[in-house]
Amino acid sequence: MGGEQPFEGRLRLSTMLRAWGHTEGVTGVDAQRLRELRMDVAVAYAPRPWLVLAVNLPLQAREVQDVSLGLERGWGLGDIDVTAKAFVWKDKEFSPDHLISVVGGVKLPTGPRLHAGDGTTLGIDAQPGSGSVDPMAGLAWQGFRGNWSFLASALGFLPSRGRDDFRMGASLRTQVAAQYQPSPTWAVRLGVDTRAERAPDTNGTPEEAGGGFIAYASPDVLFSPGMDVVVQAGVRIPVVNQLRRVSSTPIAVLSLAYDL
Repeated sequence: MGGEQPFEGRLRLSTMLRAWGHTEGVTGVDAQRLRELRMDVAVAYAPRPWLVLAVNLPLQAREVQDVSLGLERGWGLGDIDVTAKAFVWKDKEFSPDHLISVVGGVKLPTGPRLHAGDGTTLGIDAQPGSGSVDPMAGLAWQGFRGNWSFLASALGFLPSRGRDDFRMGASLRTQVAAQYQPSPTWAVRLGVDTRAERAPDTNGTPEEAGGGFIAYASPDVLFSPGMDVVVQAGVRIPVVNQLRRVSSTPIAVLSLAYDL
């Protein structure tokens, strides 16, 4: 799912379905519950053996419920993100065992602003788009040894101010994963995903909820029913949660990729 060795001319179509949620605040006092179902549709192309360009379009359905049982629902196209991954070093030309790449990209404010049936604007948490331009950059390492492959990456995100003077906090996201592939048709993967972030703010005033650190254990099963097709199913289980006044659910993940 993007961790294999690159080659020139690869065109990949993929989709990922994720279901997740979190609760901000104290239950029975000021809690606000968010649930989201999200489908990403992506196209990635390698014009050179060292460069991969990708465009990702999300379709999101969100439900927000506050302590008074007030409910908001919003769904629609989210913010497109565009990324480039350049492989800057490998230990040998043919079938390298180690690859290092740099990654850069930006999330664009393409998601429409949604309104309720009475014409009022939905709250920021029910919107599929943030209205902000959010750049990101980072480094990644891939390693291969026999039936094993390994991945480590660190990506930094620096969101800008979006709608209603709201801005998500800057964050650093890391991933470490090992994959064992005993046959051409299936593999298992185990990873750890982390996110350290500053608290979001509105017009420069930090929000009461958000900011801190969270880590997920990330087991996956990958299956290839035919050449150039990969299906991946897994879950992201929060094992360390030091986010301020935020409790998170596990994230269910289902992906499909096809190389043309």
